[in-house]
Amino acid sequence: MRRAVAVLLLGLAAAGCSSSSEAGTPVGCGFVGRANVVGILGQHVDTTARGSVNGLRKQHREVRCRNVDANDSRRSVTITAAYHPAPYALPKKSCSAGWVYAGSPDKYAPACQETLSGTRQSRTQLVVRWQPYLMHVTIARPDRNWGGDPEVALAMSRDLARRLGVREASSR
Repeated sequence: MRRAVAVLLLGLAAAGCSSSSEAGTPVGCGFVGRANVVGILGQHVDTTARGSVNGLRKQHREVRCRNVDANDSRRSVTITAAYHPAPYALPKKSCSAGWVYAGSPDKYAPACQETLSGTRQSRTQLVVRWQPYLMHVTIARPDRNWGGDPEVALAMSRDLARRLGVREASSR
């Protein structure tokens, strides 16, 4: 048995494959559709995931999906979601470029857009509740071309909420 595992690992290494559990994680981690992530980062994306939609739904285990532009690590999309039925107080920290709201009167969410101190790096951090889940979507980029990022982040959160079976998210 050990010999078979060693041969398999050597074969994978020779083929340039990784034996990591992260190998083959799809863009968006199966949490959100590929199109929105690729629309921000491009076609070449390195993706890592922690947790699963099923684990979040059934055991209330937090999930995290990080997508990074393979050609520029300053560009990324990170999605986290946790079971959190209790009220949530929004962060009171300052937001250097300001808070904006994504969505419509039916469903909207706050997003902080800021330039990181001492860098040209910027990010949009959206916080949204899809009952009973709390989600954070962070889009980072090396520029301030972030105009549509809050809306894209809200769309990604809605996609994950639908996969979790949230009734409110499936109404559109």
